[in-house]
Amino acid sequence: MKTQIEKENDTRMTQLKGLNHLYIEELVGYLRNQPQKDYLALEETIADVIDNAADAQAHGRSARQYFGADAQASAKAISETIPAASLSEKLVFFIPLFSMLMSYTIYPMLLQPTIHFAWGNLVYGWAFITLVFLPPVVSFGQKRIFLFFLIFLSLPLFIGGYALVTHQSPAQLTRQMSTWPVAATVLVLIPLIFLLMVWLMPPLRIVPLSWCALSGAASIFGFLLHYFPIFSQPILYWSFSSVFIIAVLVLFIWQLNRIPLYRQQISQLQPPQ
Repeated sequence: MKTQIEKENDTRMTQLKGLNHLYIEELVGYLRNQPQKDYLALEETIADVIDNAADAQAHGRSARQYFGADAQASAKAISETIPAASLSEKLVFFIPLFSMLMSYTIYPMLLQPTIHFAWGNLVYGWAFITLVFLPPVVSFGQKRIFLFFLIFLSLPLFIGGYALVTHQSPAQLTRQMSTWPVAATVLVLIPLIFLLMVWLMPPLRIVPLSWCALSGAASIFGFLLHYFPIFSQPILYWSFSSVFIIAVLVLFIWQLNRIPLYRQQISQLQPPQ
């Protein structure tokens, strides 16, 4: 889903002809593949690039002559003049992914009468999420990188210490739990986590909190499974599960397509950090 400013820049590009159009299209493609840059500043720079290429074209110079033979190198040089995106804008990229991970790891557990919880699996998930968030963290600065790795190491160190004290290997640290307390905890924690994020980063209020509704629905169905056996019948169980999966996929795709709009709105709400 393209924003209005992107559409305007695409329309502006139609004034370029032949090889000039192909060159600028390639250069703009490299520039837009810069999620760590402020969205509005990036698109404004793209507008300037297109206007400069059009002016050069009108005076008989090609875009390649004006910007340089290597479009990628030119884009890299131009991107260094663009301010960095704010932390909130960077996090927008991971909201759909994080929500999808939650939907396929936490929520399905709520639909089972009991949960076989393994600490080892939690560590694997923790490591995966850390690797996903690592690229944008690299640009946060030394203090934030240190804090990030401190948080990352906290869970493995805690589990390792617990394993040493109890003389068990991490793979043996498993536990059977009833759905009800887990579902109740998730039902309370998920909205609180979203509210905490909104309180800490007001620009994230632009992102719909539909995932709270889905987590609540999954938790409520977990309660029904726990107390009313009729809901565990195959027809009801698979009907709800199918609707839930479809809702998760639709919301994920919808949010993914709206990321440029979220970035634009966040960029307008606060100055880049």
